[in-house]
Amino acid sequence: MNKILFAISICMYFVSLGANAALQISGYGSLIAGKTFGTVNDPLSPGQKRDEILTADFYDVGQYDNDITIKAESILALQGTYKFNEKFSFTAQLVAKGVDDFEPEFDWYYLTYKAKDDLTFMFGRRNIPMYYFSEYSEVGYAYPWMRPPSNLYWWQVTQFDGINAMYNFDIGELSSTITAFYGNEYSNDNVEMLYYDRLYGGSAQTVNEFWTDILGMNWNISGDNFDLRFVYFQNDRDRETIQQDGSIDPYTPFSQSFVGFGGTIWLENFTFLFDMNYVEYDDDLGTEFPTYLASVVYNWGDVKPYIVYSKADHERSKVPTEALEEHYVLSVGVRYDIMSNIALKLQYDNFVDQGDEPTGWAYHGDAKAISFGIDFVF
Repeated sequence: MNKILFAISICMYFVSLGANAALQISGYGSLIAGKTFGTVNDPLSPGQKRDEILTADFYDVGQYDNDITIKAESILALQGTYKFNEKFSFTAQLVAKGVDDFEPEFDWYYLTYKAKDDLTFMFGRRNIPMYYFSEYSEVGYAYPWMRPPSNLYWWQVTQFDGINAMYNFDIGELSSTITAFYGNEYSNDNVEMLYYDRLYGGSAQTVNEFWTDILGMNWNISGDNFDLRFVYFQNDRDRETIQQDGSIDPYTPFSQSFVGFGGTIWLENFTFLFDMNYVEYDDDLGTEFPTYLASVVYNWGDVKPYIVYSKADHERSKVPTEALEEHYVLSVGVRYDIMSNIALKLQYDNFVDQGDEPTGWAYHGDAKAISFGIDFVF
């Protein structure tokens, strides 16, 4: 509770600075509670049972089990932008997450240079724009569901230090933005990779994940009733798994490519959302990850019931394989906008693990969970 009060006090301090006309303050947050319902056979300990576990946030390992918790995905964030002049501004974002015991930290900080009305450069730390919802994936108010399906938004690296160049232009009556980006991410003490090391019986002291030479582009195009985005990027990957005695496990670096296509379509009272992605490694196995989500929302005034289905698969093109890691999530829920900046949500998730159990790929296990909470922006 002291950490929550500390985070709130920091937020109030920055808000008080907003009296300076050059400083613009905004923020967002989510207070979400949830739990799973039963037990499953432990996929990594044959003959034993464990609680169902639904991973709501792979990157930070925010999970629900049979005990209700608010820590898995609750968040409070404050963003401040200081405008030096018409061309230069600086933005920093302070975030406190339940999974980190609400300890505040700065996760975004970047300088913006508006070279022209249609050309903008950003230098610093931001999210990698890999998914349709990447740049606001933690802003619960910005999308209808409780969260973007976590078995799609699941990579162990989501941010990078680098440069973005954005060019805006029109194609007839369509608005278009092309963004090119380059950067690196040295994720020391990577929470997700350490979690999986321990899950499989390891005892590593720390795991460091390195994504370097991240180079890519995305193209966003929108009209009266649709918004679409295509993304492509590639990067090199390496990892250090440091054991308790200081030794480092051998690891073979490789490069990966990522292709994605997502969007939103509005048709009368219905909203259709989708995101399709394909990741390919240049490793000896020809590792591939095809994933996608599809969702329908019915807009009934301030009430928005929805359904979303997401599927993730793991394949190897260079070696014969049976089923590896594979799972889907079917979720139904409802959003109620009680104010112009506040929404209540209730969601039921059914996670079905279709991985190959004998080889240990069904390590998630099935899970059914309920979550409810409030999202807000200010």
